[in-house]
Amino acid sequence: MTRFTWEQITSERRIPDLPKEQDYRDYRSEMESDYLRIIRSASFRRLQDKTQVFPLDHSDFVRTRLTHSLEVASIAKLIAKQVCAKISQLHLEEKEVDALTIGETLNCAALLHDIGNPPFGHFGETAIRNWFHHHLEHKQFQGKPLSAYLSDAQKFDLYYYEGNAQALRIVLKLHRHVSDYGMHLTSAVMDAIIKYPCDSLEKHAQDQKEKSERSLLKKKIGYFQSEAKQVAQIKANTGCVDCRNPLAFILEAADDLAYTFADLEDGYNKGLYTYAQLYELIVRCGDEIGAQRLQSALDYAIQQKKQKEKGFDPYKQAVFDWLTRKQSFCITCVRNAFIEHYEEIMSGSFAKELLAVCSEAKLIFALKQFSFENIYNIAPILKLELMGNEILTFLLDRFMDALIVYDSEERLSEIQAKYIDLLSRNYLNAYHRSVVGKAQCDRLYDRLLLGCDFIAGMSDGYAKRLYQELKGI
Repeated sequence: MTRFTWEQITSERRIPDLPKEQDYRDYRSEMESDYLRIIRSASFRRLQDKTQVFPLDHSDFVRTRLTHSLEVASIAKLIAKQVCAKISQLHLEEKEVDALTIGETLNCAALLHDIGNPPFGHFGETAIRNWFHHHLEHKQFQGKPLSAYLSDAQKFDLYYYEGNAQALRIVLKLHRHVSDYGMHLTSAVMDAIIKYPCDSLEKHAQDQKEKSERSLLKKKIGYFQSEAKQVAQIKANTGCVDCRNPLAFILEAADDLAYTFADLEDGYNKGLYTYAQLYELIVRCGDEIGAQRLQSALDYAIQQKKQKEKGFDPYKQAVFDWLTRKQSFCITCVRNAFIEHYEEIMSGSFAKELLAVCSEAKLIFALKQFSFENIYNIAPILKLELMGNEILTFLLDRFMDALIVYDSEERLSEIQAKYIDLLSRNYLNAYHRSVVGKAQCDRLYDRLLLGCDFIAGMSDGYAKRLYQELKGI
């Protein structure tokens, strides 16, 4: 397999690669242009009202998808900076790597990595997948089940619906910058967010294998059939055909480090676990130095209590101090793992998570399991997720009912027409561009994706308000 080059990995080519005005080039780089396009987009702004862990939370301190994405960007840039310095120090490349471009590419990719997530977190993806599992074989259109109008690849796109794939749709098609090419971003940024270089047919084939034989890189789908041609062009531009872009490994690690430690912060703030529970976990993992540092942080905080304001909690201070320091240490561990597996990564043969092969792997896994048991899997969160499922299922029922017959030989009822009128004009225009030249019988897949675009694009608050308004609550 051909070894990648950093120059190609960070390809600035766009799809299509239109000529650029010289004035534009004089004032900002391609990555700076990508950054501006991302932060000015409505899809990025909606992240401020999309849940990270606690849906519809009114507290100021709890993370949203927006603040999470900013934290991921910061961590990804720091890992990249350390990786580039080590590459230079060890002379792993003949040519000096462009650390600034690599860091800025990851910065942009990190801001985008959750942009396709539907309302109510990952449970929103589950709600959408469940809707298709319940309806594709049973709901009728012109006397046939919906599945009869779809290819296997199209059916599996819906059965395995993913926010990762939705993110690419937003970037490539749904957001209008100055043309019909979505945000029209560089290939490097788009390739970095393709966490799983896998379509739904490959994912389905993986699911037929024994669990121990499945590829981590095909755990989920990374793109829908509707974007397959553009993904092929992106991969050709970066040289990372049929495998992950090396930057995607860094982005994945940054994402995991951000949510692992941030969720523990938010969980402690909500009183979901104690200092003693965290200390016990660290000891069980055999992290003696970590346990000593947590105890030292508590001792210091207790000493400082007399000098602090009323209400100062030394236990909280110790926990937060430890989480911050441990996260910083893990960033360096990720750097070390990247360098240790450098040749595998740069040849496209590496197929593991950097956090899973770093020196802190055991502790990171234990912290994630601890969060699942004490933060994610508690009654208030489960109730909110079930509420989210009710909301999204209702909205899918109503809007998909109208979209199934929209733009077909069937006549819309008056009620169905009103639901169509509530859809985003931007998404409707994107749909009509995508079906130009297609026969009527081949457009159902695009209409079903249009429904997903509308639902997934909602913020938590908007989805709840629209549900209440339509239900007359």
